[in-house]
Amino acid sequence: MESIILRASFFLLMIVIAYALKRAGVLKKEDGISLARIVMNVTLPCAILVGFRTFVFEWSYMVIPVISLLAEVLMLAVGYAITRGRSRDERIFYMMCLPAYNIGNFTLPFISGMLGSAGIIAACLFDMGNSPMCLGLNFAFTALAIGSAAGRNPLRQLLTVFTKPSFIVYIVMLLLSASGLSLPDAVFDFAGLISPANGPMAMVMVGLMLEFRFDRSKVTEAVAVNAMRLALAAAIAALFFMFAPFSYEIRKAVAITAFAPIASASPAFVAELKGDVALVGFASTLSIISALVIIPLLVVLL
Repeated sequence: MESIILRASFFLLMIVIAYALKRAGVLKKEDGISLARIVMNVTLPCAILVGFRTFVFEWSYMVIPVISLLAEVLMLAVGYAITRGRSRDERIFYMMCLPAYNIGNFTLPFISGMLGSAGIIAACLFDMGNSPMCLGLNFAFTALAIGSAAGRNPLRQLLTVFTKPSFIVYIVMLLLSASGLSLPDAVFDFAGLISPANGPMAMVMVGLMLEFRFDRSKVTEAVAVNAMRLALAAAIAALFFMFAPFSYEIRKAVAITAFAPIASASPAFVAELKGDVALVGFASTLSIISALVIIPLLVVLL
């Protein structure tokens, strides 16, 4: 218990240090974007690969991506429904922020550092249902809802998911595991040298990306989005943790992953749709802050 609390404290401290360095002018937000590229293309795929070293595939695990996919579709529909008759910017904001989880470069580092390989696999399975939506389909459906030409090729948006190294790694490893095959030990050993850097680099990246500039008149909307996300996360976590027929480690990891913050891709997609980027950035920051409180607590308490 003490080691888990200490490790969570170290992660939080790294975020604070990175944010302080940005405020002092030593580092810039652009440095966080560069770190994000390294995390998504190098350290995260290695962390996922290491997590599969002792993984034993079971078909019942496929219920996890189904849950996350259904959660995405539900929240996308809710975003569409509650913005009927409201402004274009509000529809973009709710449809792009209610669904989509930042699992790869936020939640997974926490889980990999504290819950081990079973936690990594569970988070990756949850992300399997999340990734196609947050990396393309949510954008495509939102664009269609507002009548933008950007969303008229949803298949193209979906195919971009299959160019992401982390997604490719866990699809390939799932197929190998389901076939009873494995990679040579040397591959896992090499990935094991790199994967420990994933957590620290991701936390520094989060600190550099934090923003607290916002329009005070729109605080209510940012809070409302986060409240709805937390309500759904609590429902998923409670039902899955108490009733799912999986090991304790898997149930705990999925319950924690449900509280992942707003996807880091959402502000970029909102900018492409010419929506309120500042509001999305503030809502994302609020979701990160709440996750920084909730996820370490769940790691300790569950």
